[in-house]
Amino acid sequence: MLKKLLFIPILFLSLESLAQRYSDTLEVARNYKTILIFPENIAESIIGNDFGFIVDLPKVEGSKFHGRILKLYYDELATEENNYTNHTVITESGQVYDFILELVERPKKFTWYIRPEMAIANIDESKNSLESIPIMSNGIDPGEIASDPEPLSQKNPDPKDDSIDRATRDLYEKDPMEYYRLRCLYMQFDKAKISRYFARLDNVFLWLKGVYYNEDEIYFQFRIENKEGLDLDINFIKYQIATDYRNSSSNQRMELTPVFSFKRPKTVAGKSENHFVVVFKKFALDEKKEVVVELDEESGNRNLSLKIGHEIINNPIHF
Repeated sequence: MLKKLLFIPILFLSLESLAQRYSDTLEVARNYKTILIFPENIAESIIGNDFGFIVDLPKVEGSKFHGRILKLYYDELATEENNYTNHTVITESGQVYDFILELVERPKKFTWYIRPEMAIANIDESKNSLESIPIMSNGIDPGEIASDPEPLSQKNPDPKDDSIDRATRDLYEKDPMEYYRLRCLYMQFDKAKISRYFARLDNVFLWLKGVYYNEDEIYFQFRIENKEGLDLDINFIKYQIATDYRNSSSNQRMELTPVFSFKRPKTVAGKSENHFVVVFKKFALDEKKEVVVELDEESGNRNLSLKIGHEIINNPIHF
């Protein structure tokens, strides 16, 4: 009991020390936006805990400064009174900036001008001589969490554990496949942006988590959930543009071919789930069309058909 009583003050003390040593603590609130202005365009924004904390990424189009600006705020529907997390930003030159985000009633400072000397490292030049900074969720070191229902294999990957290249415009032009891979890597386990959009057969689910738009491509983020004890062996997953039968008697279908698939599974083990991302060249639908995703089980009848309406396709999330 004594250890439990001592844990909370020690935790917040260590978090405060971390903030002072490695980064500025940015205060974030529900009814205000905290603005970060960087000295150059932003390549990546990685948040440790995106439950409650929201980051508005640079707009695709805007003023000449739009690529340098991030907006932080807290979900007004969330119930937390106290919350912390870490936030890492990487700019186009490879500069790495680390911050601690703290939920408050009203920020003392609304606009932060981020100076180049505030960077803790540069990816290209391997300048970082500081100790590794732990990734925290709600301000808690993962090692302190006694029980975590999410398997380690499903954790949001740390970009430092994979390719050191960044998903920049230059990479997009030189090696689009690697660009897609990095984008998918960073987003595959993100929390669902679309609420309860799924196809179901018994206890097997195909979820649409989000539709995103970047450069000239659309990214579809999926999750297959197999709550049954028997493995789900996948024969194929097809994507088609079809007529919305509610609005037309026509049943024409056109095959939709991905330009890139990331972690598309061959098997989803029993009592497990799989997250994957599929990338298509940009397209739009009229109100009589929809995208149909068909999952066919090999040597089985657990087949799923997920219909995605034009209102979702035509209003993707920009990142």
